[in-house]
Amino acid sequence: MKIVIVYGNNRKGSTYNCVQILKNTMEELGNVKFKEIFLPKDLPEFCTGCFNCINKGEEFCPHRNYTSLIVESILDADGIIMASPVYGLEVSGGMKTFIDHLCFMWIPHRPNTEMFSKIGFVISTAAGGGMKRANKTMKNALGFMGVKRVYGFGTTVAASKWEDVKEERKNKIEKRLRRKAKKYYRAIINREKLRDKLTTKMFFIMMKPIISGYEDGNIDKEYWRSKGWIK
Repeated sequence: MKIVIVYGNNRKGSTYNCVQILKNTMEELGNVKFKEIFLPKDLPEFCTGCFNCINKGEEFCPHRNYTSLIVESILDADGIIMASPVYGLEVSGGMKTFIDHLCFMWIPHRPNTEMFSKIGFVISTAAGGGMKRANKTMKNALGFMGVKRVYGFGTTVAASKWEDVKEERKNKIEKRLRRKAKKYYRAIINREKLRDKLTTKMFFIMMKPIISGYEDGNIDKEYWRSKGWIK
């Protein structure tokens, strides 16, 4: 089993330590290999909004030297974990940049069929609140890529450093995460048996007439044709 982890910052704080609990639990259950991506270290460039990836192809992204390696790691994995601390009641800037760079893989453009069997997990932590909103942003990103299932975990740590989190709270976090980890592990093992999400099917149905109406030669239209999704 291969899992790629995308961290929303370079600090090894509360979010990072929560991921370690998830990792350790999954390693107890079976043979799991993890690939870790730290933002912004592994993707230091903001998306410029040039639309090259969407209008011409992802190979024309000015930051393709970074994005191509990340996409390759994601496609090679069975599961994807996106983990971000809450910054200003949202995901970190690094995580948002990651999401922006991968929009060409969303269903309205050129979704990669390899994403359809993958299982996602999103994690967020905060000293106060904002986890629900941050997790929703990451879940939406994975959902728009067609990921089959996405699990989530968010928690208030009531401290700015993991070392300052009270032991009682840490123990509760660990118990909850271990339960989630086991569920996530089972979902990846049985991912081929899981039904496709109804919302994903409906989204495809909604996009078919829209993309069919594009001019011939449009990169998204030609991509959908090559997949047999439209005529």
